Amino acid sequence: AFWLPRFPAGLTMAGEHLTAAELRARIEEQRALQVTLREERATANLEIEEARERQQLRRELEGRIHMNGVYRESIRLKRHFRTRIDNDEAGDVDGAPQQTEKKPTRTPSLAKTTVSYASAVVKREYVWEVQGLSWLEQQITQEERE
Repeated sequence: AFWLPRFPAGLTMAGEHLTAAELRARIEEQRALQVTLREERATANLEIEEARERQQLRRELEGRIHMNGVYRESIRLKRHFRTRIDNDEAGDVDGAPQQTEKKPTRTPSLAKTTVSYASAVVKREYVWEVQGLSWLEQQITQEERE
């Protein structure tokens, strides 16, 4: 399935308007143009590869800039904390050692919620969506079998 373009205006398939010498000259022009177009296509492919490399390098640079920002912020916070220690606003303020950095406390893993439907009862259909209970469907299926 090779595609050939239509002949330009003024040139028929038989080439009845051109002499043999003119046709040879046109063929040579097209051959030279083809060489140039192939070179341009190769250059365009190379430019695409170079653009992809530049894009990848920009992403790497952005990542490094971001990480350096994180480091800078960490240093700033640590210097601020050192200043607070120097000003006796943190650390061993009363002579008794204190925890210098507060660690987050864990909340119990059990959560309970109660909803009352005793008041304002309305007769209509409700659709409830509950997420995070992937085990529930299997448990209901298992209870129906027993």
